[in-house]
Amino acid sequence: MLSADKLIKKYSSLTVVNDVSLNVAKGEIVSIIGPSGAGKSTLLHLLGALDKPDSGSVRINDIDVFQLASKKQARFRNKHIGFVFQFHHLLPEFSALENVAVPLWISGKGRKEALAEASEMLNTVGLELRKDNKPSELSGG
Repeated sequence: MLSADKLIKKYSSLTVVNDVSLNVAKGEIVSIIGPSGAGKSTLLHLLGALDKPDSGSVRINDIDVFQLASKKQARFRNKHIGFVFQFHHLLPEFSALENVAVPLWISGKGRKEALAEASEMLNTVGLELRKDNKPSELSGG
């Protein structure tokens, strides 16, 4: 489902991600752990196609995301990649359910279908009892 091959990302003379390769199968749960400054967030940005590596590749469902044109890459992210950020990326006036549904609405799904799918996603991660809570009522952890 997701594979990364020889990812390298540098900022000036600092190599933050150095020759990382991994494979994640469908349904597999993976944790990325390490000390502050180890490159965890940078690696996640690369795997999610939010940032481009200096070298290496990321394939999701057998598609090399960095070979896609910019607009196609954005559409691919919208349809195939989900992000759960820890801070500042939820719309404060929306419930947890509505925040999860926003990308589905953007992709063209109707309200009823998007809310049903978003509800199932929250159930999957154990947040079904928090679906009506606003971001300020949720833990950031």
